[in-house]
Amino acid sequence: MIKKKKILNQYYKLFPRKFGNYWNKIKDSSNIDEDLNFITNNFIKSKSYNLVSRYWHILGIRNYESLAAYGLKKYGSTVARNYYGFFELFDDWVKGAMDNLKEEDSNSVNSDLFKKQNNFSYKESIFYNYLCTLLYYNLKKTKYFDSLFKLQDKTYLGFDDPFIKIDKINLTVDKLVSLLDCEKIDAAFNNKKFNKYLEIGAGSGRSSEAIMTLNSNVNYVICDIPPALYISYKRLKLAFPDKKIKLLIDIEDQDKLEKEINSSDISFIFPHQLEKISNKFFDITIAIDCLHEMDKATISYYWKNFNNISKNIYFSIWSVAFVPYSKTFFKKQNRLNYELGDYAIPKNWKLIFKKNLVFPSNFLALGYEIY
Repeated sequence: MIKKKKILNQYYKLFPRKFGNYWNKIKDSSNIDEDLNFITNNFIKSKSYNLVSRYWHILGIRNYESLAAYGLKKYGSTVARNYYGFFELFDDWVKGAMDNLKEEDSNSVNSDLFKKQNNFSYKESIFYNYLCTLLYYNLKKTKYFDSLFKLQDKTYLGFDDPFIKIDKINLTVDKLVSLLDCEKIDAAFNNKKFNKYLEIGAGSGRSSEAIMTLNSNVNYVICDIPPALYISYKRLKLAFPDKKIKLLIDIEDQDKLEKEINSSDISFIFPHQLEKISNKFFDITIAIDCLHEMDKATISYYWKNFNNISKNIYFSIWSVAFVPYSKTFFKKQNRLNYELGDYAIPKNWKLIFKKNLVFPSNFLALGYEIY
């Protein structure tokens, strides 16, 4: 079995798996609904499909295996684990969060610390529960703590999501980290009020939902690829039933695209459609926990577009990352080290904020003004 696996791994180095081939096999599954079908078929036919990394092809196949088996019913304990899941704890991840707390911050802990989470091992459950507790007491030290009560359980807990209860509050890592993200964005831009947002790589839409919950009258565009785009679309429709939410992934005309964005509250587009957007259309672009999964050429593609369409950018990345599955017989593994210049930040961007996140502590949060 081990020998067979090694041979298979060598084969995939020479002939990497392609998501499109897998999609053709499962697209008629009963759990693949009309929206996911529409989004995925359009994505594979679009220019955006050629922008994704080898890592995405492999991860995409895994994610769609879960969606074909369960739909969104078990998203929180299956697919979500591939987007923002921490089920191990390492020193350089938690150091900042632990050092940030004093003994009196957590001397009255009342939590489900030993709760067994659905589809988690006992070890994973303990890690997850401890992390929720750690983040809860860190959030408590910020002005965003009271915003916990504004986030909705029907979306943050509604898809078999793992959670614990502390002080009678239902908590998930997504809830807590999203509010810590909001705190960093505010710190980067001195609480400026932005009207037009672009978020790339929004994942499940956890941060998008938090931002729009706390800033209700904004125009928000999510630029992503499936299945994340499908998941965030479904989630935000549930979170904001009164907002005008549109899938614009099949519009290639610039005037029509911008007209639809302006007439909507929340819009969804593919990456290649950024080329259709006018100069300085967005007040801010947000990219949380996604750039370090991309090939350098793809990052450069985004930088070129952000230069044209956005006035500011906030992003968070691993201080050092090696993109999974990027190494083949024909090229080296893709290293992304911010301090060594691997992100090739454009010279006309002015750095106004740089700080490590509380968690993971070896994540950098960065804010730039774009001139």
